[in-house]
Amino acid sequence: MKKRIFALLSAAALLVPCLASLAACGGNDSILLRVYNWEEYIDEGGEGSYEYDYEVNEDGSAPSLVEDFEVWYEETYGTPVTVEYSTFGTNEDMYNQLKLGYTYDLLCPSEYMIMKLAAEDMLEPYSEDFFDESNELNYYVNNVSPFIKEKFDSNTMAVGSGEARWSEYAAGYMWGTTGLVYNPEYITEEQLELGWALMLDESVKGKVTTKDNVRDSYFVGLAILFEEELLDLKARHEAGELSDQDYTAQVTDYMNRTDEETVAKVQQILLDMKENLFGFETDTGKHDMVTGTIWLNFAWSGDAVYAMDVAEDAEDGEGAVTLNYYMPEESANLWFDGWVIPKDEKRTEETKHAAEAFVNFLSAPENAVRNSYYIGYTSVIAGDEMFDYMADTYSAEDGDETATDYDLSYFFGEGDYVISAPAEQLERQLYAQYPPEEEMLRCAVMDYYGENDERINELWTQIKGETLDAWAIGVICAAVVLIAVGVLYMKLGPKTDFFRHRPKKGYKKISSVPVSYQKSVSYTHLRAHETRRHL
Repeated sequence: MKKRIFALLSAAALLVPCLASLAACGGNDSILLRVYNWEEYIDEGGEGSYEYDYEVNEDGSAPSLVEDFEVWYEETYGTPVTVEYSTFGTNEDMYNQLKLGYTYDLLCPSEYMIMKLAAEDMLEPYSEDFFDESNELNYYVNNVSPFIKEKFDSNTMAVGSGEARWSEYAAGYMWGTTGLVYNPEYITEEQLELGWALMLDESVKGKVTTKDNVRDSYFVGLAILFEEELLDLKARHEAGELSDQDYTAQVTDYMNRTDEETVAKVQQILLDMKENLFGFETDTGKHDMVTGTIWLNFAWSGDAVYAMDVAEDAEDGEGAVTLNYYMPEESANLWFDGWVIPKDEKRTEETKHAAEAFVNFLSAPENAVRNSYYIGYTSVIAGDEMFDYMADTYSAEDGDETATDYDLSYFFGEGDYVISAPAEQLERQLYAQYPPEEEMLRCAVMDYYGENDERINELWTQIKGETLDAWAIGVICAAVVLIAVGVLYMKLGPKTDFFRHRPKKGYKKISSVPVSYQKSVSYTHLRAHETRRHL
C-alpha cells in the first residue's frame, strides 16, 4: 500500500512542471498589467468615443481602449490579461507614488520626468523584440512619426551612471508645443510682434495668465531674457549661416540655462510679469479665454485646441468667440508624454511583454485616432488613418477661395501629406496641432534640472510667496489680531483672567488656546487630459 501511495505521489510530482509549463504557454493564467497614466488621457468609451469597428458593449455603449486591449491581447496571444488602470494628476504625484513603494508595469510621464526617472536608474529599457519592424504587431515602431522618431533617436539622457538614447527607454504617446492663445478682437498683430514680452506689456495688464508651475513659467522668463539672442539665431538661420540642427541645438541651450545669474534675472522678470497677470492658472485659462475674462493665455497646444473649439461652438452662435494660437518668434517649448517601464525585480517576462503590447495596441493608427479624438491632444503616431482623420477635420470646403496648402510631410513622412485648409487654420487648430516644419526648428525640449532643481524651486517659492507687500501683510496681521482679541473678549467677558494684568511674579498662568493652520496647494493636470502638463 505504501509503495502504491509513493508511486502516485511521484507521478503527481512529475506532472507539476508539465502543468506549470502548460500554464506559462498559455492558456489559463491571467496576466495582471498595472498601468499608471494621466487623468482623462485615454479613450474611456461611452458616448464620447470615436466611431470604430469593434463590437460594442451589451448596453450598446462603446468600450474603452483598455477593455478592447484585454480582448485583443487574449485573441492575439492566447493568454488573458487584466489591466489594473489608475491615474495621476501631476508628474510629481506619480513620482511620489513610486518612492512610496507602489509598483506599476507601465507609466506615462512627461519628458523631464522621464529624464529624472532614468537619471535615478528607475527605468528598464524596452526589449529588442519591441523594435523589430518586421513584426506587423509592433505598431509603435512601424507607425511612429519620423519627426518624433528622429527626436527620440538623436537625443540622449543620463541613465544611472551611463547614458542612453530616449528611444531605448521611452515610447512616445502625445506631443505638442506651448504658445499663446489670444483673442484677435483685443490683441493686434503689432502686439504679437512683442513675442513673449507681451505678457509684460501694460496693454494686457489684468488680461493675461500663465501656468501655475515653475517649468512653464521659467521657460517664458528665459524666452524674454534671451529675446535678442534668440532672434539673432533665427536671423542667422534664415540667412543660411546656421544649419537646422545647429539652430535647434543653440535655441535649446539658451532655453535650458539654470546658472545662478540666469535664474536671478529670470526671477526678476517673473516678479515683474506677476504684476501684469490676471493670475496663475492650471486649468481655468481655457474657460477664462472663452468667457472673455482674459485676452491672452499661455497654453499647451492641446488645451489651445480645446479652447478654440469650445469658443467657436457656442450654442446657436450666441457668445461665439474666435481665438487663435501663436508661437512667438523667439522660441517655444516642445513637450511629449511617453510610456516607460519602471524597474521591478518581481515582474515576469510575460508581464513585460503585455506592457509592450499595450503600447503597441495604442499605437495602431485606428486606436491613435480614437485617442486623439477623445482627449484632444496630438498623437505621436502617423499613418494614413491619422492623416485622413486630420484631413477630414481641417480640409477646406469646396469653393473656399481662402484654401491654402498645408504640408505635413515632415511629420507623416514621404508621400502626399498636404491638407488644403482654410486660411484661418494657419493660426488656429491645425497650426496648434501640427506647426509648420520651419517653426518646429525653434522649439526646445526642456531638460530635467538635475542638480539645479533646488535653485529653480527656490525661484518659484519667491515668485509665489511675494503676493503682498510687506506693509499690506502687516496691516492684515494686525487686523487679524484685533479681531481675534475682540472675539475672545466678547466670548470670555472682561472679568476673565485672559484680560487681566499678568499674574505676579512667582505665579504660573495656565491657558490652552487651540491653533490650527492648514496650507494647501491644488493642482489639476492636463490635460485635456488636459491639463496637460507638465509641472
